Amino acid sequence: MSQLTNELNILPQDAHFYINAFHDLALEVTGEIYENVTVERAFPLKAPDEFIVVKDDQKDEIGIIENIRQLDQDSLDVVQDALNQTYYLPKIIKIHAIETNFHIPKWTVDTDRGPRMFEIPSSRRDVRVVGGGRVLLRDADGNRYEIPDYRKLDVESLAFAETIL
Repeated sequence: MSQLTNELNILPQDAHFYINAFHDLALEVTGEIYENVTVERAFPLKAPDEFIVVKDDQKDEIGIIENIRQLDQDSLDVVQDALNQTYYLPKIIKIHAIETNFHIPKWTVDTDRGPRMFEIPSSRRDVRVVGGGRVLLRDADGNRYEIPDYRKLDVESLAFAETIL
């Protein structure tokens, strides 16, 4: 791991992120200010808080946050908010129905962010079981959803899920 971190442009722990007057994410590091920066997870499934890539408004890499938990609390809050907006991923907590019309399943679900209805164009490509019962879905509009562990769904929801998985 240390060889990898030596090859990366790791931002110092005193890097400070904040929301500027234009409501954009900004970064102050080693006396330099970057406006309108973006943050992206290098390993969103395996290490969501580690190796966060920071890019400037031209999408050029500024550096990498080794672990967001090392940031000061204000920076941590704004970086987590930016990541949550980028990686919007409602968790499916109940499946009410999966109806198939013309080989396209239409899901009616409850999520941790409210009820949703969506279509999954390809069960092979857009439904992925990634381990430990975790399922990631992508709907026809590109929105993503997660079932943290399909095996822990209620009996009715589990029966619907197993028809697709």
